[in-house]
Amino acid sequence: MIKSILGAFVLLMAIQTTAQNNKQLETDYMNCMCSLFDDNGTKFKSLIQKAEQTLINAEVLEGTSGKNYITLYKNIRTSIDGRVASFGLSDYVVSTLLDSKNVKKYSICMDSILKNPNFKNSKLEKIITLSSSGKNQKITDLTSKMLEIFEAKDFEHAFYKYLTFSLIDKFNAASKKK
Repeated sequence: MIKSILGAFVLLMAIQTTAQNNKQLETDYMNCMCSLFDDNGTKFKSLIQKAEQTLINAEVLEGTSGKNYITLYKNIRTSIDGRVASFGLSDYVVSTLLDSKNVKKYSICMDSILKNPNFKNSKLEKIITLSSSGKNQKITDLTSKMLEIFEAKDFEHAFYKYLTFSLIDKFNAASKKK
């Protein structure tokens, strides 16, 4: 009896670890985002690639490797010091979400992600919890906490790149308002 309970627990942990390693939740999130756009996310993906290239051209990001993204987070001030203009990524997403049918579609997608059994204790859950803490944090404090969650290999997935560029967009926009 104890062996079967222990076996089931190990199997459950293996399934959860596999789901987290293959970034299924992040893929589901990006699919959800892409489904909001009339072009199925073609422009959205293009804006992500352009944002990455902009950071490389501005010598804020050395290259596309995960190690370079970790370095970017450690030196996040360089991306909000005026060298990089808005990527337009956040504005594009927000303008799409202003359409009520897209808000409903997004809510349904997010609800399915939040109810996914692999969501609990996932990186995605930790990121959402961190971003919805309600505190108006300094970018350096926020990125320090994010670095406790991220690994270099995470940035092989478009979700983590999107998250990075969206974060930079938002802090650049806030700096302009001040």
